[in-house]
Order: sequence, then structure tokens, then C-alpha cells
Amino acid sequence: MKLTQKTALLPILILFLAAVFAYAQDANRPQLPPPPPPEPQAAPPPEPPDRPEFTFDESFTNKLIEDLKQTDPNEAQKLEKLRQENPRLFQIEIRKLVWRQHRMPGEGLEPNRAHRRAAMQGPEGDAMALRGKERGRERLRERETEFLSWLSKNDPNDAKELTALSEKDPPAYVRKLAVEMKKYREIIDAEQINPAVAELLKKDLGLKQKRNGLLEKLKGATDKKQKEELTAQLKEVISERFDVILQKKQLQYEDLKKKLEELQKDVNKSQADLENDKNNKEELIKKHLDDLINKAGQFDWD
Repeated sequence: MKLTQKTALLPILILFLAAVFAYAQDANRPQLPPPPPPEPQAAPPPEPPDRPEFTFDESFTNKLIEDLKQTDPNEAQKLEKLRQENPRLFQIEIRKLVWRQHRMPGEGLEPNRAHRRAAMQGPEGDAMALRGKERGRERLRERETEFLSWLSKNDPNDAKELTALSEKDPPAYVRKLAVEMKKYREIIDAEQINPAVAELLKKDLGLKQKRNGLLEKLKGATDKKQKEELTAQLKEVISERFDVILQKKQLQYEDLKKKLEELQKDVNKSQADLENDKNNKEELIKKHLDDLINKAGQFDWD
């Protein structure tokens, strides 16, 4: 009986010793370092931002329209009209026209951004980006020169202050230049479209500056008589501004009325063409049928 129990415990003892041996082997084996974390995948390059404010210079635009007059006079006429009515939309249409003329074979009418990203990778892309930055800087310098030239004619004192600031504190000059360009942008744009409106905008800007100066003085005034005088001056400035605003609205109304009259002419012409087509249905169908038959029977020399 005792021998049988010992025989039965023998396999259990062997398994226990084998487990202890394996554990000892694992404890003595050198530990491997943990695997390195997976490398983060590079994010795809960002989409190139649209630049709605980018504009072609006038000489390039004029050359483009002159060339277009040879190939598509109607389109050129539409662009000329749009230039007068909506300069911003005109620039957008010019960019579309340039893209259509220079797109790669097989591409659609809209830019292929995946193609542009692929083209901008590698040394060639770096060189293109560098040239683009340089052209951008050159365009900024041209705009700065043009603006300072305009400012020296229209506000000499402001131009002198900017010139002095550029030598004394260049970073402050850059900030001040940006503010001044934004302040006068509407006037500069109006000079190209409607000089009369531009003159009113100049006058209104001067009145607003005068108004702000009087308000500052009024806040610091303590004498009752001085306050009354400043208030009277402020009322006069506000009255002048009111008249200027009415004149500007009058010009805008006349311009809108002129555009409406031109649009009405186009509507009348379209209506007349439509009536003419209705009245000459049989004749137009016969002519088109003859054209189709004659064209089908002609020898193809191409």
C-alpha cells in the first residue's frame, strides 16, 4: 500500500522539479530591452492656402486681355466690363483664365492639389518654393514703393512720419505701414474706378480724424465754455460728414442706375432675339438641316 502511494506521487514530484528548473533558467536569462515605440507617421503636407487677395499687376492683366481679344472677343469684353463693376471678382476670373491657359494636359479646369503637393516635394520643389517666396517679397516691395509714392502726394506729413520711422524703428515701421495701407486702401481702389468717389472718401477720412481729435479734447475739457465751443465744432464736423455721405450715396445711386440701364438693354436685346427665333422657327430649322446634310457630304481634307 505504501509502495503504491509512493509510485503515484512520483510523476507529480518530477513535474514539480521540472517547473522549478525552468523558472531558474528564466530568472538567469538576461532580460531583453523592450521594443522601441513605433515611429509616428509623418503627417501629409498641408493643403496650399487659397490666396483670394493675390492680384496680378496691371501690365500683365492688360496683356492677357489683349491676347484674349484675338481668340475670344466676347470673353474679353465681359472681363473689361467686370473690371469696372467688380475689381475683386475680376481678379478671381483672371486667375481662372490663367489656370485654364497653363494647366497640364489631362488636368481638369480646377487645380489638382494632389499633383501640386507631389510637384513641391524634393529639391525641385524647394527651389520652386524659394522662387515663390522671392517673388512674393519683390511684390511686397513694389506695393510698398507704390503706396509711399501715393502717400507722399496725398498726405505728405504722414509719408514723412513713415520714412522717419523706417530709419528709427523698422519693426514699428512695418506695423505702421500695414495700418496705413489698410486705412487708405478703399481710396486707392476707388481712384481706379470712380475718382469722384475717391475724393469724397478722402474728405470723409479727414473729417473722421478731425472728429476723433475733437472728441479727445472734449473728454479732457473741464471748463464749461470750452466744452460748449468744442461741442459746436463737433456738430459742424458731423454736419459736414453727413453731407459727404449723402454725396457718396448719390454717386453710388447714379452708378447703380447706369448699370441697371445697361442691364435692361441686354434684357431687351435677349427678348428681341428670343421673339425673332420663335417667328423664324421653320427657316432656322431648314438652314440647320441643310448645314448638317452638306457638312456630312463634304470631303474631309484634315
